[in-house]
Amino acid sequence: MEGIIMKKIITLIMASVLSVSLFAEKLYVGTNAEFVPYEYLENGKLTGFDVELMELIGQKAGYEIVWKDMSFDGLIPALQTGKIDAIIAGMSQTTERQKAVDFSNPYLYFKSEHLVLVNNKSSLNNKEELKNKIVGVQLGSLQEEFATKLGANVRPYNSFLGALMDLENNKIDGVIIADKTGYEYLKSMKTLKTLDKITDNYPGASIALKKGSLEKVEKINKILENLKNTDEYNNLVIKYFPEKNN
Repeated sequence: MEGIIMKKIITLIMASVLSVSLFAEKLYVGTNAEFVPYEYLENGKLTGFDVELMELIGQKAGYEIVWKDMSFDGLIPALQTGKIDAIIAGMSQTTERQKAVDFSNPYLYFKSEHLVLVNNKSSLNNKEELKNKIVGVQLGSLQEEFATKLGANVRPYNSFLGALMDLENNKIDGVIIADKTGYEYLKSMKTLKTLDKITDNYPGASIALKKGSLEKVEKINKILENLKNTDEYNNLVIKYFPEKNN
């Protein structure tokens, strides 16, 4: 008799979970899975700090997250045309981006740094010497702005990997890339080295939504505020940014 009752309870629980899943609002979220540790593919599966955080937000907001992996420079156009509902891709708020989309509050509470990488054979001594040099960056990224401010001849790429491969082959003079992502590439690209660093003075990475999505922005902001300083959030920081967990 107890076995029958237990089976019924389990059935009811499963039905309840299925019901929630079936009726949850789908939120199509765009990302670019080439940005360790924010979002990347591991054994063919999308993972990273942004991915786990967005899934957590989805659970608390009642959204079923549907992921769309695409090129970084295609994310904002996809949001503007309604192909996706949100973007989470380590994307910092800039004046130009704020004109195109709405942003949540930042979800990272520490400054980030960016590496200036060069070939081991490079004669450059610091980032200021990149003026008039060819610097590779990911198209539409914050690093593109950094390179421009240094007076470099900016060469945009669809992915960091393409830029780094050209740097290995001495086709360009440098690459600017987020520090954690850069360190991951340096593990396997032994012909490259760090020349210098650039501190990111913009607010931390934020979630982008289509212009006018005030209700979604407010909902996400409230969840982010409630998550701040919780074990759920801090455990993600420890997992993906252990050096930032001061």
